[in-house]
Amino acid sequence: MPIVFARVDDRLIHGQVVQAWLPELNIDEVLISRPKGKAGALSEGLLRLSLPYEYELAILDAPAAMRHAAASKRRIFLLLSSLDAFTDLIKEGLQIKSVNIGGMHFKENAQKLAEHVFLDNHDKQLLKLVHDLGIAIETRAVPNDVSISVSEVIS
Repeated sequence: MPIVFARVDDRLIHGQVVQAWLPELNIDEVLISRPKGKAGALSEGLLRLSLPYEYELAILDAPAAMRHAAASKRRIFLLLSSLDAFTDLIKEGLQIKSVNIGGMHFKENAQKLAEHVFLDNHDKQLLKLVHDLGIAIETRAVPNDVSISVSEVIS
């Protein structure tokens, strides 16, 4: 499976992704796996407009995203809006060694982990599940930032 990098970021496609991550990782395609029951043609159109034309974009539910990635020959940047979307992919059989938490903004009863990462109890439970599967979890906004291990905070 040609997934080069996986990132959870509630902003999805934005400057950090387009200007820093995609060029650094030599990406061909952005694959967004949307959470179960979430679809939206308008937001899909806006996401396409946010991504430079040289990158392919696929926005699919978890089962379709897994089939797409398995059949692809492109270097894929997996982008998810939430930890729920990431764990949906794990349930579909995603095998990956690490995940980057780019942005999970403030919400009620959430603990601040980093500048743009706030975790509530549900998030911590999902991260514990991910950690227990042996997937490394880190946060950093751009590639040259210092990586903060999220695994150490939740274990």
